[in-house]
Amino acid sequence: MKFFKSILITCILLSFHAYADVVVKSLQQIKTGSTPLYRYHDKQLQDLSGSAFVNGHVYLMSDGGKNSDFPEVRITTLDKLESPAYLFQRQIIQRDIEGATQIGNSIYITSSMSQINEDTDDYRVLSSIRVNDDGHFISESYTYARDVIISAMKDEFGDNAWLRRVQVSFGKQGGINIEGLSVSHNGGDNLVFGLRSPLWDKNFGSPQLDPSLSLKKGLAILIEMSDPIGGNPSKSSVKRLDLKGQGIRGIEYIPAMKGYVIISGGVEKLNEYHLWFYDPKKEKVEKISQPNDGFSRLCRPESVLNLPEKSTLIILSEESGKACENVEFNYIEYQY
Repeated sequence: MKFFKSILITCILLSFHAYADVVVKSLQQIKTGSTPLYRYHDKQLQDLSGSAFVNGHVYLMSDGGKNSDFPEVRITTLDKLESPAYLFQRQIIQRDIEGATQIGNSIYITSSMSQINEDTDDYRVLSSIRVNDDGHFISESYTYARDVIISAMKDEFGDNAWLRRVQVSFGKQGGINIEGLSVSHNGGDNLVFGLRSPLWDKNFGSPQLDPSLSLKKGLAILIEMSDPIGGNPSKSSVKRLDLKGQGIRGIEYIPAMKGYVIISGGVEKLNEYHLWFYDPKKEKVEKISQPNDGFSRLCRPESVLNLPEKSTLIILSEESGKACENVEFNYIEYQY
């Protein structure tokens, strides 16, 4: 019996690795390039943090640099991705933009929700911009989503010491820090939030609160909500992914691949990123990026842009600060 059990386990492991190899090999790098820098207070930088593709138009989100001084949405087309993009005029103020996705003709944009002070509503916004087929503005709606995110985590993990630490901590010190937003494999108006922080582990937290705590230990968190702006945000589900102690920096569901492409990075500001594939049906996650590949040469990858009409996706990186000076390129396009 033990012999047959051993054979069964071996077959399962071989099947998993074969499946992972297919996913890894299905992504082929076909192009690199650079989106332009923009001048703010005599500084040239590109602080990209999210992207969306609607009717041939590319929408590029910026989290606004230091103190979120210049939160922006810019619009361009694929053939002009490396030329300056036009500012897209909005009706509301939304600071610390960190993730974006698209459903139909609507662009969804999330703030990080990382601020804990009561007077920081602009940092807690989840917005939806509806555009026409020409890319022009039609309408905009929004909600303050931090409380429903906390409620979803409370339902999943309980009202415990971990959650209490999360609620009183700033994002980069172990509190809420949303940096990924995606459509859902379940369809409809469901949205999936990817959290850079917190990670799920009873000993996760800032060592400044307790020397026994760590910001480098735990499982990454995905929270799915059904139409959180116009519907009932109390309907949520939570998944935990083993990204080897990293949180989610970017995410997008790729229907043709039947899974999510995920960028991971440290809760703290560390120059280490990885690319993953998550199959929600099989609940399997596998690393795509390899040492010394093209992805490893991106300075700060932040966003996954799906281009279904071309069967390609683009990994977009910001280019700001001294660490990103003189980089070779700030985006990679992959065929899938």
